[in-house]
Amino acid sequence: MNRDLTLERLLLSRSYTSEAQITQLLESRYSITGGQRPFLPLTPSEPVSEEKEEKTLDFTKNLDVKPSATRKSNARKNMRIYIKTTQANQKKAIKRLQAFQRKHPEAPMKVNSLLKQYSIPRYIEYEPLNQLWNQYILDLLFGEQRNPNLNMVLPKLSSADYNGSHLTVLECRNPHLVGMAGIVLYDAQHSFIMVIPQVTESETNISPSEALGGLRIIPKKGTMFGFDVAMGDDIVGFTILGSRFELRAVDRSGKKFKSHDVEDIL
Repeated sequence: MNRDLTLERLLLSRSYTSEAQITQLLESRYSITGGQRPFLPLTPSEPVSEEKEEKTLDFTKNLDVKPSATRKSNARKNMRIYIKTTQANQKKAIKRLQAFQRKHPEAPMKVNSLLKQYSIPRYIEYEPLNQLWNQYILDLLFGEQRNPNLNMVLPKLSSADYNGSHLTVLECRNPHLVGMAGIVLYDAQHSFIMVIPQVTESETNISPSEALGGLRIIPKKGTMFGFDVAMGDDIVGFTILGSRFELRAVDRSGKKFKSHDVEDIL
């Protein structure tokens, strides 16, 4: 062998006295055919397939996660921007309809094109939201009770969420708002932001504002609202005082309304 085995011979000389025995051990150690092969023989084996667990979305971990103050602030800011932008666009669309009426008093107003151009919300777009709310309020107030006690139902109205509800203005300090009805887009602290339907048929002349529909801000203070809940073939009507709902739904749930403090109903 051409390899220098001085170190190996020195180590083996501590255990063996025979030079021939040391040489034999070294030759068998570094021989391919010897008993101590200088490589590790591996035999092929069948691959073992590991069963992969199906990954599913775990929504329970989000239950304890509370939105940050920054996120809440951004959401409120974006909502205010959307409301202001929509109101400005509605004013522009109404002015264009008024100008069109002056030039063409007998021609029908081209409302649909303006709704699309100015991104004005339409009542029909929020009807699915109202359907979800109808099922929500039915489960909240009555649940599985066949003969519900209204005295037990009424306190639940204070803690209900009215986003998506269809409210009608029954009485109001502003007489122009009486009779207005629509789907609540946003339950603000001092007002209901509603989407009202377009008026297509009327015994009197339809104003550009009525033909356009869109967004309306109804103040809660000094306003009485009404809504209906369908229970099979029966319909139960409820009336709420807007001044008693100038709180968030979370805060209203823990507030007790005093029946004798009614001097500011309207």
